[in-house]
Amino acid sequence: MIVFSPGVNRHKKELFVMAVRTPSGKTFPGNFTIIPSSKKWVFHAIFRLAFLELYGDEVCSMNRLVLTDEEDAEYGSFESLIATNMKFKKSNVMLCIFHAIWQPFKRDIYPFCPRKSKKGKPIELSKVGSAWGEYSD
Repeated sequence: MIVFSPGVNRHKKELFVMAVRTPSGKTFPGNFTIIPSSKKWVFHAIFRLAFLELYGDEVCSMNRLVLTDEEDAEYGSFESLIATNMKFKKSNVMLCIFHAIWQPFKRDIYPFCPRKSKKGKPIELSKVGSAWGEYSD
């Protein structure tokens, strides 16, 4: 999983964090890097040059999944790497749970969830019917 945190030092530079999850389910930090910007060329350089230099061909070829946010600089850069570099040909890139599930849920589904009535009592799901997402008494 790749995490991007903007403005983490006194120079307001971004922090690139890579977490590694093993097949046994253990997770550990794989990389912490202060980057000059969140431009696509920066992520492309990290994925294509730094990863291969730091971890080697064999380790990089064992990667199967990369999770990023919806930022094309990250997502698109790794997709490009998969298409152009044989060491990453078995990798897949997907959106993290927050961007792939929680944000769309909050935007598209949550507004329709039953809310408390004006009296403060929860609406029973079996009684929502056509009033789905509306307040009722």
